[in-house]
Amino acid sequence: MNINNLSPLARTGLHIAIVIGSVGLCLLLLPTRFPGMEILGVGPSWLVMWTIAWSMRRSLWHAATAGIVLGLIQDAMTFPATTALGTVPTHVLSLTVVGVLAFWLQKRRYLDDTIVSVSLATVLLTIVSEVVTGAQYFLHTAIEQSWDASLDSLDYMWAERAIVISIAAILSGLWMPILYYPLQLWWQKIFAATKLT
Repeated sequence: MNINNLSPLARTGLHIAIVIGSVGLCLLLLPTRFPGMEILGVGPSWLVMWTIAWSMRRSLWHAATAGIVLGLIQDAMTFPATTALGTVPTHVLSLTVVGVLAFWLQKRRYLDDTIVSVSLATVLLTIVSEVVTGAQYFLHTAIEQSWDASLDSLDYMWAERAIVISIAAILSGLWMPILYYPLQLWWQKIFAATKLT
């Protein structure tokens, strides 16, 4: 199918369908554990991967907006419990940080389209995402309970959670090319077709 032959309205509709469909696929894959896609019950961070792929070719505003929207969607899926202080920490902050950092790395030319570069950036940004979420839990525990309880949760995070964070980061880096390259190919085609009209 030659997208240059489509009307601008049809191209826009197809582009929106691809974006929503790819996000939907990532949301479906998030809780799914296929053989070879998990280690010790931990799978790739699909929404982090999608946020990185989106943010690399967009503006800072688009990168931050993608992080906010995907964070809200992930929070809605995980349905956090309510406490006396409100809800527990959110994914919005971590995905927004990931989007902004992916934009910044691309803008500074630290990140290019090679498999190694994209995979390493995904490993790094998955770790950043998990650390931001862990810091929110630490602060939440410190405010709601006590400083000692928050230090215990910090010990847990470094002792137990570090393994989970490492596995998620490695798996995300390995699976990233499968998500990244089809999306980038599509976005390059749609941007080229938009410029021609």
